[in-house]
Amino acid sequence: MAETTRCFNCTKEIPLGVESCPVCGFSLSGGKVEAIKEAADLNSRAQLLDSRGRFEESVPLYQRAVELYPEFVVALYNLGIALGKTGRWEEAKQSLTRAIKLKPDFAAAYTARGDIDAGAGDYQSAIEDYTMAIELYPDYSVAYYKRALAFMEMGKTEEAQQDLEDYLFYKPHDARARKRLQLLKEGG
Repeated sequence: MAETTRCFNCTKEIPLGVESCPVCGFSLSGGKVEAIKEAADLNSRAQLLDSRGRFEESVPLYQRAVELYPEFVVALYNLGIALGKTGRWEEAKQSLTRAIKLKPDFAAAYTARGDIDAGAGDYQSAIEDYTMAIELYPDYSVAYYKRALAFMEMGKTEEAQQDLEDYLFYKPHDARARKRLQLLKEGG
């Protein structure tokens, strides 16, 4: 049985000696292994801080992880979310955009970037990102819900109703969404 290790980026098991992860393309070559290990450790420590709501403290750790390994998609994604939680919209959007450029099928990054746009009041851009996430993963229920909220903010009730119905197909027991849908149908 061949020895394996875990990819520092996507955590999938890969054979030892492979230069890049066959799942996510994360490069392990070029003498970067120690920097990658340190970046992975920093990312993990920062995630622990995030879980405690300490985003201001996690941002520098994510930034250092990305500095050590600029193609670390998960750290870029996490950095974007943490920056968004601290109200640093433009920096958050830049980090998420970099993650998307490195991994164009990263639906969660599109959704997170949509959240940043919605938080900044740019609902049209948010809708575009939520739509891309849905195109990538048509059963991504959270993107339907968030897009519905953005449509509601723009006064597009028919589109919001459709997205809430699609969301409820996947999450039929969500009373909050069901109530929102009922209010929209009643004209409220």
